Amino acid sequence: MGAEIIVRGTNLSLSAISPNGRDRIAILHSVNFTIKQGEWITVIGGNGSGKSTLAKVIAGMPLTGVSGRLEKSAKTGPSTPIVLQNPDAGLVGATPWEDVVIMMEQWGSVEGGRIPEAAEDALKRLGLDGRLQQALDTLSGGQKQLTAIAGCLAASPNFIILDEITSMLDPDMSREVYKQVRHLHKAGMTVLWITQKLEELEGSDTVWVMAGGEMAYEGTGLGLFRRSGPGACDSPSERYGFEPPYSVQVGWELEVLGVPAPDIPLYLEKLQGAVGSR
Repeated sequence: MGAEIIVRGTNLSLSAISPNGRDRIAILHSVNFTIKQGEWITVIGGNGSGKSTLAKVIAGMPLTGVSGRLEKSAKTGPSTPIVLQNPDAGLVGATPWEDVVIMMEQWGSVEGGRIPEAAEDALKRLGLDGRLQQALDTLSGGQKQLTAIAGCLAASPNFIILDEITSMLDPDMSREVYKQVRHLHKAGMTVLWITQKLEELEGSDTVWVMAGGEMAYEGTGLGLFRRSGPGACDSPSERYGFEPPYSVQVGWELEVLGVPAPDIPLYLEKLQGAVGSR
């Protein structure tokens, strides 16, 4: 028996009024999908592809011009925690600690008496222990993003949406946040992870490619880079204009030279293992 479907979208579309005030511009076009309990879905797409708009629709944010059907299971509820690329859009407290406490109280996933300590722990894990009571409007953009992320991670809902949350973070903190979210996923959390960093893919992830408001590809992370043959240059990543990780590019070149890897090497370690075993 397969995993339970917790979210289903059927013919989801969204249009907005054009700048001239007379016409409507289609932003999403009849998008269909399912999200299963415990799944990690990576959504990629260029600017204006519709990926962030789709995330807001799935989260249950109030948007006008939406048509189609969005169904959520009772355990997921009508609203889903979402961290946006611009953290100011979701912060409600006066300080990082207060913001995380409010988030945890809102979702009710932690016993009331444990909330203050859990909020502090969440902020410390993300390096904000020296800024617990600092005014939010004095924080940097990256520090605000970490505060928003801490609120979602501390609340531990069963499904979260994270919209390019590492885009404002330095490489070390990006890896740390990514690692923490992966840990939560392994513990059973369902994750919708939106990014333009293909190095954040795992081979087994479900991947959605958004292009022109449509879901242009739905498959695995490995499938995104699969070519029909050595040198074919026809993988989905190439068709939709995404630059693959360096390890994948090297793997492709090795295939052309007659040194095929047993699988697509998303990481240098896997590439080294494939080459070293020959």
